[in-house]
Formats: sequence, structure tokens, C-alpha cells
Amino acid sequence: MEIMTVFKHVYRLRRRLEGKTDYKKRKSLLLNRGVFVSPRVTGKNIIVQYSKPTNKGDNILSSTNSNQLNKIGWKGSGKSLPAAYLIGLLSGYKALKSDVNEAVLYTGIERYMHASRISAVLKGIVDSGVSIPADEDSFPDENRIQGQHISSYAKSLLDEDKKSYESRFSRLLSNGLRPEDYPKHFEEIRKKIMASYGDK
Repeated sequence: MEIMTVFKHVYRLRRRLEGKTDYKKRKSLLLNRGVFVSPRVTGKNIIVQYSKPTNKGDNILSSTNSNQLNKIGWKGSGKSLPAAYLIGLLSGYKALKSDVNEAVLYTGIERYMHASRISAVLKGIVDSGVSIPADEDSFPDENRIQGQHISSYAKSLLDEDKKSYESRFSRLLSNGLRPEDYPKHFEEIRKKIMASYGDK
């Protein structure tokens, strides 16, 4: 019995150190027994999953990532602030179609940061109509969500150093998107998501 207790302690400590589990937050989820949404930002992707905890593990109800956003026509970065909002919006509409009307945010071991990509995801989820506790003051402002900061920087860099501009935004340009047009492209994709997945 003592060996098993030590094993469980070491296992939990390892998962905590590896950044996989915050057991205090995890306990709250299990006691709540409701649906939780967990956004994750990786090196090349943003993933949003809606899950319900069970005795046998988490049951994933809906999942959305940057690749699905690209299939809709998104030409920008898959892990930018505007992309984070759009993925949150798309994930929310998909969750509603899976009969998920409310959820709580679960960030695992990561801290929730104001005006971050995770908060942009949360803003998108809220705008989709999913009921989720959220502090609206923590959301990025609309200009940043639309990518105005990217557009302004691109215009400035183009005026100062065209070669640096072409190098810095080579991937966007190869996708057929001028970074100056980020806000316009963002709005096109937002409307497309709302028309395709929102209530008609």
C-alpha cells in the first residue's frame, strides 16, 4: 500500500513538472461535472477542444484547429491573434451544433493572460453564443483582433525596407495575402464562418 501511494505521488508530481496537469484545477472540473473548453497554442497551431470529464477519462465532444480554419480560406498565420479569435468563433459554432451550450475555461497548468491569444480564443467563443464565464476586460481590443497592428507594422516596414518586408512576410505573400490587408481578410473570414456555421 505504501509503495502504491508513493507511486501515485511521483506520477502526479511528474505530470505537474511536465506541464500536463494542474491537479487543483482538475479537481474543480471533476466536481463541476460540466463541459470544459481547453485552448492550446503550439508551435504551429491553435487547438480548441470541448470535453466532459468521466470516470474513464475525458470525453471529447468537439475539436477545432488552425487547419480547419485554413480550409475555410484563411491565408494568415495559424497562430496569430486574429487566427486565435477566428478559431474560437468557429469552435463555438461547432460546439453549439454538438449541443454544447455552456462551458468553463480550462487552461491546465498555463496561466490565463489578459489580451493574449487564449483570451482572443475565449472572445471568439463568447461571440459564437456559447455561455462561458469571462471577464470582457481581459479580451484584446477589436483593432488587435482584426490584425490592425500587423497591418500597421507591415506598412511601416514596407516604407522603410522592402527587402525586410518581403522576408518577414514571405509566407503570407506566398499565400496571396498582403499583410496590409490583414483586417479586410479577417473580416471576410469572420463573415464566412458566421454565414456557414452560425444560425441562419
